[in-house]
Formats: sequence, C-alpha cells, structure tokens
Amino acid sequence: MEALISIRQAELGDINDIIKINRLCLPENYSFDFFYRIISENSYGCVVAEIDEKIQGYVLSRTERPLSSFIGLQSIKGHIISIAVLPQYRRSGLGTKMMKYIMNKQIEHKIETVYLEVRVSNIAAVEMYKNLGYSIRKELRNYYRDGESAFHMEWGKEK
Repeated sequence: MEALISIRQAELGDINDIIKINRLCLPENYSFDFFYRIISENSYGCVVAEIDEKIQGYVLSRTERPLSSFIGLQSIKGHIISIAVLPQYRRSGLGTKMMKYIMNKQIEHKIETVYLEVRVSNIAAVEMYKNLGYSIRKELRNYYRDGESAFHMEWGKEK
C-alpha cells in the first residue's frame, strides 16, 4: 500500500511536531514563541508535509514589507526562514513539494521576490533551490553561530 502524502498549511496545533523536527534536524533552533508568532502571523507561508497523517517536514516563511513598500518604492518580499524534513524522508521530494506549495501561495499574494539563507555545505538543499529557480546572490561569511557561511539565494522578478 502506497503512503498517503499531503502538503497543507501549518496550524497552531502543529507547533510541537514542527519544533520536534526542527530540534532533530537543524542546529538553528527557535523558541516556542517564535514558532507561534510565525505561524499565527503568516498562515499561508507555513506548511507541513504529512505522510500517513504524521508530520514529516515543514517550511516556515514570512512576508516582509520594507517601510518603502508602503509608498510603492519596493516590492514585498518573502523570506524562507526554516525548512526541515526528517532524515528518512530526505531526497523523497517532500522539500520540493513544500517549497512549490509556498511559492504558489506567495505568487497568489503578489510576492515577487523570495529569499533564503542556506549553509554552503548543504549541497542537496542548494541544488533543490536552484532547481526551483533560486540563484545564489552572495555568500554571507560566518553567518551561522558555528561559523559556517551561508548562501543568500533569491527567486523572482528582481533576480
């Protein structure tokens, strides 16, 4: 029997599962309050991937409106804050499916540019983002607490 896979918007009730995946998969961890704020304020930009009704991955993003966007000088941007998939489901397409879901929602909400930061050593993620149309804009030296650098990658009209 084939596993039932679904991608859906994250709900506040998903926070504990999201935090568990975050702690298990990533060295960058956030507080409960951070997750609560991101999910409650950015509902369409936060998704989970379920396999057989159990959360196996998530993406958190937010919309950023620079002050100048209120007077029409700059477009609204999306920021992918965090993405993680449990190890047993990596390279299964879950990350790509979640990112496509988010990108479609961002397009619906008139977001023209989306950016993210990714560890330079995370070759699989960098390739996934490139395949989704993101390009490396610059390297951010010593970006992470452990001293590793990040690539700043962007997708959209302002590339």
